[in-house]
Amino acid sequence: MTNEPVYIVSGYMRSGTSMMMKSLIQGGMNGRYSNKKDRILNQRYEEKTYHPNPEGFYELGPKDFEHPDFPEGYRGCLIKALHWRLKTLPPCKYRVVFMLRNPREIEVSYLKMFRQRPPFVLEKYASFIEETLSFLRSRGDMDVATVWHHDMVKNPVMVLSDLKSKGFPILDAEKAAHAVNPLLYRSREQDIEDVRRSIPNLRTDLPECLS
Repeated sequence: MTNEPVYIVSGYMRSGTSMMMKSLIQGGMNGRYSNKKDRILNQRYEEKTYHPNPEGFYELGPKDFEHPDFPEGYRGCLIKALHWRLKTLPPCKYRVVFMLRNPREIEVSYLKMFRQRPPFVLEKYASFIEETLSFLRSRGDMDVATVWHHDMVKNPVMVLSDLKSKGFPILDAEKAAHAVNPLLYRSREQDIEDVRRSIPNLRTDLPECLS
């Protein structure tokens, strides 16, 4: 265990990180996350018309990342850390699966969840992701594999088998694939204008640098 990496699911928010966490845990990996945080978030959305993650968020609490036991105490374990947190993780040995998604689908999902304009970074998603992945790989302690959201939904066995070949200790790719629920693929690019119109006073103008 002492030489094992910390396994991480990461990506931009609303990119399928919770779906991947659930799949890898069901496939036999040792997932670590905060049940307390799930309860808090479930209470926040239980009376809403849209629950962003009805099957769980699979997140650690902020204090978990600040604990003296982190990251050494998480070697051999699977955790979730969104893209911005990866840049500040202490040196260790990490193996990361980084989720990618059509930025228009991310926007639809974000709008449904937060009911406000998503960060303008989505307008330059491709270059932002390229810069992020380049930085992570330059750290020297992160082995990063990328997975597209639509590939995970369409052919999870293929995706999970590939991750297993890249060193993720998945015991059963078929069982892991059964955790993917296609009914939760609810945010599609073609829905973006309808969702935008459903939010009162939503600003869709761009700053001059992006227009």
